[in-house]
Amino acid sequence: MTSAMPTDTPMPTVPHPNAGQAISAARRALVRQYKDSRLPAGVFTLTNQSNGRVFVGGSLNLDGAMNRLRFELNLRSHRNKPLQLDWIAYGAQCFSFAVVDRIKERDDPLFDYRAELDSLLALWREEIPCHGDSGYNGVQP
Repeated sequence: MTSAMPTDTPMPTVPHPNAGQAISAARRALVRQYKDSRLPAGVFTLTNQSNGRVFVGGSLNLDGAMNRLRFELNLRSHRNKPLQLDWIAYGAQCFSFAVVDRIKERDDPLFDYRAELDSLLALWREEIPCHGDSGYNGVQP
């Protein structure tokens, strides 16, 4: 018996000898671009829609900070007890996140993003009522 290869089976393709190098170079370029890019930094608010109380925070990684805040509150492990108690009492659906200010990316490699964030955070904590009964940021310094 002769066994012949069926005609409907596709023939295996042989990759181009330089295909792996091209993919590696493209991947390296993407990784380099990602590492060189700066994450969005700035000031955000978490507002309780039921009672109007506000938490004002800031981070050099806004998305990560809001994600961490939500995660800690859902685990009931956030260090801000009044905020944690309201999160439990009112539920996550009564809270809204908003970015109120972003730090613009600078070409200067020596630019101090942390100092800029601290300044912005102080300004926004003065502007937005977030202390005492109006907020979750404790007593005003």
